[in-house]
Amino acid sequence: MDDKTCYCRNPQCALYGRMAPYAQLKFRDGHRHAARFRCQVCTVLVSARTNTAYAGIRTDATTYLRGATALAEGMSLRATGRLLSVDKDTVNHWLPVLGAHGQHVTRYCFRHLPGRECQLDELWTFIAKKEARLTPLEQLAAIAGDAWVWIACSPVDKLVRAWVVGTRTLC
Repeated sequence: MDDKTCYCRNPQCALYGRMAPYAQLKFRDGHRHAARFRCQVCTVLVSARTNTAYAGIRTDATTYLRGATALAEGMSLRATGRLLSVDKDTVNHWLPVLGAHGQHVTRYCFRHLPGRECQLDELWTFIAKKEARLTPLEQLAAIAGDAWVWIACSPVDKLVRAWVVGTRTLC
């Protein structure tokens, strides 16, 4: 774990959000194989695992990392559990944690993404049936019919920056 990125998370603290070398964090102990620090100003405990993919995980860090890698490669839950000698429910618990952390990292990386060029495009498709063939009951349920996809993509970076799926009257 990189303890250089730890900071006091108490909003009332004078050193809130300041990282090393400006943070006054003192090593306290290790809890579940992760370093914990105490803020010298407000005495709040800070774990080195907070806001990482390891937050809230009680499994050994190496086992968890191998499991996350296996899941990212497309291995099933049961196979990952057998490979690492852990229960499949434990592996199933890791998925939301990994997904939430991946979502935060993606949001952070996309926040100030430079863009030189952007292409806008719209696509038409249908779900189950075309709009003209829907019965009145299916039209009322609004789960089938025409769907439009608007895409903003950057051909230079090969990134889809934004997309919206909805009806033609949406935009």
